[in-house]
Amino acid sequence: MCGLIFYSSSSKQVNHSQFVRALNTLNSRGPDNKGLWFSETKNVALGHTRLQINGGDSASQPMCGDVDNTLVVAVNGEIYNDRAPLELQGIRFNTASDSEFLLHQFHLSGISGLAELDGEFAFVIVDKKSHQVTLGRDRHGIKPLFYAFIEGELIAASEIKALLAYGVPAKWNKDYLSGAEYFLQDASQTFVEGIYSVPPGHVVQVSGSTLTVIPYIERSPLNPSLFAVSTLSYSEACTQFETLLVDAIDKRLLKDQTNNTYLSSGIDSSIITAIASGLSDSMHSYTIAFPDKAIDESQQAKQFAKQLAITNDTVLVDDYILADHLQSAVLQSEMAIPNINVAAKLYLSKQLALAGKKTVLTGEGADESLLGYGFFRQDLSAPYTSVSQFPATWHTHLQAVKNKLGCLPAQAVHATANGVLLTSLRAPQFQLESTMNNFSTLLIAPSASPITTSQITVSQQLHYQSVFQTYNLGALADRTEMANGIEGRPPFLDNQLVAFIHGLPLSYKFDGGVDKRILRDVATKYMPKQYTAIAKKPFISSPASLHTVGPLAEVFQSYFLDLTHLPDFYDKQKVSNLYHHALQLPIAQQAQLDPVFMFLCSVMILQAAYKMEF
Repeated sequence: MCGLIFYSSSSKQVNHSQFVRALNTLNSRGPDNKGLWFSETKNVALGHTRLQINGGDSASQPMCGDVDNTLVVAVNGEIYNDRAPLELQGIRFNTASDSEFLLHQFHLSGISGLAELDGEFAFVIVDKKSHQVTLGRDRHGIKPLFYAFIEGELIAASEIKALLAYGVPAKWNKDYLSGAEYFLQDASQTFVEGIYSVPPGHVVQVSGSTLTVIPYIERSPLNPSLFAVSTLSYSEACTQFETLLVDAIDKRLLKDQTNNTYLSSGIDSSIITAIASGLSDSMHSYTIAFPDKAIDESQQAKQFAKQLAITNDTVLVDDYILADHLQSAVLQSEMAIPNINVAAKLYLSKQLALAGKKTVLTGEGADESLLGYGFFRQDLSAPYTSVSQFPATWHTHLQAVKNKLGCLPAQAVHATANGVLLTSLRAPQFQLESTMNNFSTLLIAPSASPITTSQITVSQQLHYQSVFQTYNLGALADRTEMANGIEGRPPFLDNQLVAFIHGLPLSYKFDGGVDKRILRDVATKYMPKQYTAIAKKPFISSPASLHTVGPLAEVFQSYFLDLTHLPDFYDKQKVSNLYHHALQLPIAQQAQLDPVFMFLCSVMILQAAYKMEF
């Protein structure tokens, strides 16, 4: 994994010093070296910071070297395709870098060839001859790529901070804030007005002053309703599922090196670790330990690692560590956050970096496709049907959700209480409509027609296009990992595996109240049965924002006692009153309010760092 930045204009030259300054904000993504490319006219520029894993010194980027020497490419990510098919077409590879595959594939097939790419990636390709620019991301959105198109100037980068460093105005996106309050932020939006995320499975093409967004796949894995239901028997499905999962893990392993995994007590990380330990000669697992035994999973993880005869490092994360890393974690996440768990993930990746590691297998994606979340269980077992069953203050928002989606997904319902409260804290001039009216991309008709539409597939799509993109793959994965130069590799987001799971009958995934059914049954071949039956525990830290003593109290009080950095979107007196009232509440009630104060604290951290305006 790496970092990249790009500039293009039909009428202006790149500001060299600003461009280099912006590139330097991405040093943590690529600590090993960096490269720059400028067009002869200096109106196109491409920069790259490299985390060297494959290819050696010859694989520096930006990379040229297609057959006609017309393309320049910079890639952030990992591509697992076999080179043989391209070599049979006469392609000669000049480096050992996986990124070179994308260069030649695009030369041969253009946009249509991107659907064949296997991996997690984001890229920029410049055609020196036609002057056409192509930005793209993998179909799941594992790797980030943000862009701004302002008066004919296109600026794109792996992180928002690089765009701000180049000079994109630091203005709050009001639509983003209104969505984030309800934990339903549209994944195409960012906290900065005018900065957007390239949609997964799409390219953004720029020719002259025209920008076009084009899908390069017919069936997006972010829309499970597009996948036909398989006729495989359950036994046949288990066999094929296992084959695909083993292959997904194997292709993400380093060869002849120690491999690393994040290991909790959950089945996702456990089966990845178990299978990987059988494929790799050397395996090292890392586990977060919390002092709060109610959320700590380290003892079970340590015991499981011992049974596998692999090394396990337990990384203790206490209040001092959380307090020390909160600000950095928010700035790396570049979003409003509901829990201090991002600080724990940032610290965990730091420990891997200190140990000289560069890659780690991670478990993202399993809960989404295999229906592991509690809100999916609600949708399947006792779906919400009527707005009237909820408090009157929720009705406006929930009716907007129902009008937009045709149902009431539990994810949206469960976040409504905090969303309504945050909305009530807004300054009078920012009392906007429901976030769903600003949700620009969700459930817009795809290029392919849905094959099966149900409340659960709608709920999955809602999650995929909101929280999954922004928080799970962003804040809790790429952003807090690459802050320390750690490349996360998620086998459960393998293209073939996800497509296979989406095509399974519902009962193969959720049956009789048992989630991840097929995964749990296959896992019995790799671990004792008691491990396969462990219920999901969400990765969260204990409530942190309302401590009255200790390091966390000092951090949060520094923001909430004077509210200097509270954005004008919110009313200072209302926020102050709520904070002081909450300090007097019983602990259980404080816990319910923790996401509200985490949200407000994180937007204050962003405000303080970037001097945001409206």
